[in-house]
Amino acid sequence: MQLATIIQLLIGGLAMGAIYALVATGLYITHLATERVNFGQGDFLMVAAFLTLSTRAAGLPLWLAVSVVFVSLGVMGWLLDRIAIKPLDRQRASPIGAYGWILTTAGIAFILQNIIELTYGKSTQYSKPLFSAEQIQVVGVRIVVEEALVIITAILVVLFFYGFMYRSRWGKSIHTVAFNAEAASLLGINTNYVKVGVFVIASLLAAAAGLLIGPLVTVHPHMGLIFTIKALIVAAIGGFGNPFGILIGGLLFGVGESISNYVDSSFGDLYPLLAALLIIAIWPAGLFGERARDVR
Repeated sequence: MQLATIIQLLIGGLAMGAIYALVATGLYITHLATERVNFGQGDFLMVAAFLTLSTRAAGLPLWLAVSVVFVSLGVMGWLLDRIAIKPLDRQRASPIGAYGWILTTAGIAFILQNIIELTYGKSTQYSKPLFSAEQIQVVGVRIVVEEALVIITAILVVLFFYGFMYRSRWGKSIHTVAFNAEAASLLGINTNYVKVGVFVIASLLAAAAGLLIGPLVTVHPHMGLIFTIKALIVAAIGGFGNPFGILIGGLLFGVGESISNYVDSSFGDLYPLLAALLIIAIWPAGLFGERARDVR
């Protein structure tokens, strides 16, 4: 394998891995605060990708298209909590209340898939570059600027998210609610506000991923499930309780997937999954997860 090919595979893999990390980070924050995840997180990404495609096709400037996508996904996150999560809290003691969120969030995902399919059809869509279609030369390799920007943006988002979670007052409130919601209420923290907020934040992370994914892959109504599954795998590899671990896990999985598909296009997606299973079997908490028992 030539050096140019290796660099090209690394860049493509890092770009996709960064997208997986953004989706997985959304799963992480909701699980941290509520012990629940949105099984339609990938479908929120899909909706964001189609909204980006539509707003750009309508001729909206980039800043306005980005604003529309983020506002729309933020509202979707709020509605998800109100429709699919919050009503189950009254039945928390029953099996339906404890695990019903799996069905309700998956149900929302199927609804979104059908709405997009009815609106745009079943065929794949192509999105023009957000920033630039130009290429840059690196040791003789032509790299699309868009891929480099996706990697940089994803890393910056995770760094900002890490600072938000561990440095801001709101982030510390999330950790307090995660540790003990009742104690957080006694300390004056509005736990309902925090729980709604984490689903909104997760939806905004899906919005960022959806904005960036369009120019890299073809967009279709049923792409969301794939990203949800891969994000869960990435979170398991990196460690579900570690944002940096999730980022590294995403990048490793993306690069492995890129190289695997180059070596064997027929079964390229199989080998990274087998490698992920092996990693989880050896390190059940993930490469960067907690080794000790969670005392919460």
